[in-house]
Amino acid sequence: MQLQNREHSQIETHNLTLGYNGATIIQNLDLTIPKGQITALVGANGCGKSTLLRGLARLLKPNKGSVYLDATDIFKISTKDIAKKLGILTQGPVPPEGLTVRDLVAFGRFPYQNWM
Repeated sequence: MQLQNREHSQIETHNLTLGYNGATIIQNLDLTIPKGQITALVGANGCGKSTLLRGLARLLKPNKGSVYLDATDIFKISTKDIAKKLGILTQGPVPPEGLTVRDLVAFGRFPYQNWM
């Protein structure tokens, strides 16, 4: 399914339900993240912010519902095309040793390179 006339949204969810090991964390979420805007997810620890981000980044398959990127179901977009439009850098308690900001940014160039 492709959404029509969604020029003002970059990411949308429809009836999105996410969870782990049978436990539902987010249920029936309809969300629109507008194109060209800064959006913040704010909430208490354990309320589902990271789960939502994992679902939006295609790292967690929805139990129900859909995620759309530029009006196209995110699971119908190739991994390479997803990587060109979307990136997620999760926080960790310890940064990787020896990794510079330049190296980290270079990882974002990976989907634009070919095997040559």
